[in-house]
Amino acid sequence: MNYLLSKTMRVAATFAALAVTTAAVPAFAVTSPDFPMTGFATQNGGTTGGKGKSEVTVDNVTDLKAYAKAGNKIIYVKPGTYMGPIEVGSNVTIYGYQGAIIAQPTTGSAMKLSGSSNVIIRNLKFKGIGAHDDDDEDCLQVNHESKNVWIDHVDIYDGHDGNLDITNASDYVTISWTKFSYTSASTGHQFSNLIGNSKTKTSDRGHLNVTIHHTWWADGVKERMPRVRFGKVHVANNLFDSKDASHCVRAAVEANIRIEKNVFIGVQKALDLYTSDGAITAAQMIGNYEENVKKQQAGTGTAFTPPYTMSLTDVSTQAKAYALRDSIKLYAGATLPDPGKSQTVTPASSSSEAKSSSSVAVSSSSVAKSSSSVAQSSSSVAQSSSSQGEVVSGTATLTKHGSGSAKQEVKQGESIEEFYFTVAGATGATVTGLPDGIVGTMKGSDFYISGTVAQNAAVGAYNFTITTTGATTNATKSGTITVIGANGEVAESSSSKVESSSSSEQGTTSLDVATVASHFNVSVDGRVLTVQGATQAAYLLDAQGRLITKVQSLGSESLITVPRAGMYLLRVGNETRRVIVR
Repeated sequence: MNYLLSKTMRVAATFAALAVTTAAVPAFAVTSPDFPMTGFATQNGGTTGGKGKSEVTVDNVTDLKAYAKAGNKIIYVKPGTYMGPIEVGSNVTIYGYQGAIIAQPTTGSAMKLSGSSNVIIRNLKFKGIGAHDDDDEDCLQVNHESKNVWIDHVDIYDGHDGNLDITNASDYVTISWTKFSYTSASTGHQFSNLIGNSKTKTSDRGHLNVTIHHTWWADGVKERMPRVRFGKVHVANNLFDSKDASHCVRAAVEANIRIEKNVFIGVQKALDLYTSDGAITAAQMIGNYEENVKKQQAGTGTAFTPPYTMSLTDVSTQAKAYALRDSIKLYAGATLPDPGKSQTVTPASSSSEAKSSSSVAVSSSSVAKSSSSVAQSSSSVAQSSSSQGEVVSGTATLTKHGSGSAKQEVKQGESIEEFYFTVAGATGATVTGLPDGIVGTMKGSDFYISGTVAQNAAVGAYNFTITTTGATTNATKSGTITVIGANGEVAESSSSKVESSSSSEQGTTSLDVATVASHFNVSVDGRVLTVQGATQAAYLLDAQGRLITKVQSLGSESLITVPRAGMYLLRVGNETRRVIVR
């Protein structure tokens, strides 16, 4: 990612955050950032899905159907194909492993929400039977007054009647980082998305509040991206480049559409005004980028102002538009890490979390580096997303469980025997000193240590320390993972092993840095970290230890722009510092 800025580039900081190469997109690896929820799903009390409910992992369609329909659950879906229709209840999160596919049957939907509320669906593929010009159902349906729904990082293609429709007074829906397409399995009616299904359904007035952002309408889609009747729909920072598109957004009767800072490339029409069914309230084009669009449409009326905060990427130049294009092509679809590698499966609903989209543009080349470096985290941090900033009065405790020992020997390229600590009297935990490839993950009230040691991890003993966070008096536990060479070699010491940092912290109201040997300094100004005195390559990692960016040579001073407030890890050589930007 292009988050590293030299001191001489301060004046160009905004543009630099967006600049990317236009190289071909590489094969995707599971390194997609876990962007927060924003848009209409944050309204009406917010959308938290199964947060606070029990978790279950399913590997067969019978269990998936039963748990999904019952609701009140976090459901992890193992790789495999699950034949629908799957009905979804309320207060539920459904989150897929890589390779989890929900398939549409010959008749009916792959997945259906009917009168459901507070639902999160993430990281799944939805495979239709192929679009055909006959009367059937969509691949994914949000129907019959379903409310507070977040559909994020999903891939929907070849829906029978359509890919995803939102109808019948459903409300407060956000669709984000999603890919819609059709393949050769579809022979007609390749119309992707309806919001409002009939010109006579006047009961939809006052409902159908929908946000669609960072979504890609790819090849095969001909129309309805989306088609809107009655609803207030915010179409923002999306990519439209289907070579088959006759038109993209269509405004119909009483539609109120804010079409803002999108990228339209090689389509016939970006906007179609369909007045045959009745007057359009508004279809306002705001700051969009259009390239090789054959029929221009200026829009009509003044659209609504969203009730939420949402920073958007500027696409006023080709370079900026291509930056957004490349970012969406890399990250739209089922590209999130498997469960256990992401800490925001069921995030707290907050419109204040929506201020990150202006810094999501990523270079293809840097993502390729990230893909190969995802295991190179020297320490991991996990904390409940709802608990950041909270302090629990009293003394925390850590109690070990699991068959794995806190003192293990493991060869390069092999997995450790998993173990975990129950966290009590605190909001989360951190761990430092783990070898590359081993991570700490918070699951409910338990902090797990697991993973596979990287093939290139330095041989030697790694002394790790787990420390609770958010308590008046935090607790610590230590252990040792000794890495043995693949051929059995052992080193008495290793200059490459990671030093375990102290649990004490220092800093200002906007930055906390764990105390370690001070070979480099870090300060903060807003969301810009200033690194001084570093003589080796620097790695900026997210709180789950996933690589955000790397710089080979820092010089005397460098600036690192972080995408949003939160917890980060800054690694230079053998030193790793935990940074909290508030």
